[in-house]
Amino acid sequence: MPPQGNIPKQSGYIRELLDAVPAGIIVTHQDGRISYINAEAERLFGYSREELLEKSIDLLLPERYNRNHAQLRQSYTDQPSTRYMGAGRDLYGKRKDNTEFPLEIGLRSLLADGEQFIVATIVNISRRKQLEERLSKVIEASPYGQLLVDEDGIIQMMNPSLLKLFGYTREELLGHSMDILLPERYRAGHEKLREGYIQKPSLRPMGLGRDLTGRHKSGTEIPIEIGLSQVASDTGNLTLAVVTDISERKRLELNLKQANAHLEEFTYVASHDLKSPLRGISDLVEWIHEDLGGDIPEPVQKNIERIRLRIERMERLIEDLLLYARAGKRAKESSVVDVEALINGIVEMHPIPANFSIQQEIHLKEITAAKIPLETVLRNLFSNALKHHNGINPHITISVEASGSYSLFKVTDNGPGIPKNAQERVFRLFQTLSTGESSGSGIGLALAKRLTESHGGQIELISNTDNPGCSFHVWWPRFARKDIDE
Repeated sequence: MPPQGNIPKQSGYIRELLDAVPAGIIVTHQDGRISYINAEAERLFGYSREELLEKSIDLLLPERYNRNHAQLRQSYTDQPSTRYMGAGRDLYGKRKDNTEFPLEIGLRSLLADGEQFIVATIVNISRRKQLEERLSKVIEASPYGQLLVDEDGIIQMMNPSLLKLFGYTREELLGHSMDILLPERYRAGHEKLREGYIQKPSLRPMGLGRDLTGRHKSGTEIPIEIGLSQVASDTGNLTLAVVTDISERKRLELNLKQANAHLEEFTYVASHDLKSPLRGISDLVEWIHEDLGGDIPEPVQKNIERIRLRIERMERLIEDLLLYARAGKRAKESSVVDVEALINGIVEMHPIPANFSIQQEIHLKEITAAKIPLETVLRNLFSNALKHHNGINPHITISVEASGSYSLFKVTDNGPGIPKNAQERVFRLFQTLSTGESSGSGIGLALAKRLTESHGGQIELISNTDNPGCSFHVWWPRFARKDIDE
């Protein structure tokens, strides 16, 4: 049997048991001479037992550690305890072929036959280090700011995106309190919030319902979103904060809110300022008609009718403008909509000329949506197809089918179609393709687009390539969605 070391009273059974342990075990005298090594330690370092017994443990250390190792060993001998060696530092072992590998070492003191030994348990952590390096590279490459802090709020790690976001260098943040990244008015209460999170950690966004801001090195405040998660480590629990700059989103939200407010304000003012004069003009026309009596020349009668018609068109235009302004507000009341009943109701609402053929292709029974906005959009499209159709054997098809999480409505006709040079502007305000007295205000399609998009959908004009006419496609969410309905 090969040499097994000289730990006193070590039986064959104990030796076999120690050899079966998946961690390396090395026992040394106080002066650092190796007294015992198990099979896993042989494998880790590439030596046989006989090559190491009674040799200095320094043989297994990289040369850069040898200078201080005797002093550290003596320090441990003076105050022995069960603990990890090199806490907070990267430790490496040296194989027989002089290659190095990262390791973890646990130490404890052993008293046997009146002599004190040091037992070192050794684990190769190369795999863990590889995973840590990969994770570190992922964090480094992340476009979102990431920050790792300990339970006292001291910054342990950050990535380049966070440094760019706040304008600091790595040296200015590492080892400092994360309060440096907070506006001063938040710093006093932040410690209590941090303690609350440590007591009840969870994977969650921070500051729900509140506008959060971070403080740039220049003193400028940045609107941010923060996600928190707890990370266990050898030095205690850490908190990973993922920080996203939402300045652009806030700017767009503000611009959109202001644009909608300005549009609504303008529309109501215009409605008030225009309706009153129109009513006055309408009354004057009626009085003139009455003053002229029954004997009105035909040209005068025609002009009076034309005035009346134009007053009515102007009033409709004002009402349409008000409807367009309101269309920017999302209806929150979603309900189950019977699709077939919805389509039938729209068709029955319009007087269909005798020569018209209406076809329905309904492949979806019901959806969850705000019914009135959807009905308004489809009614506008169907009304347009009826109004502007002047071809032979007029035909309109209304179809609906599932398209992922959306319902796809199609209103297709075989009419004259829309010229290519006009297709880009059909959804703009006041754009009409006809100029007669019976033409619309040019708001219908703009209203349909505004309503569809404000409810999370999309509308497109599709030209029919093989057949005359055109087709309007409307994608409308068919399920209640948190980002739309709340």
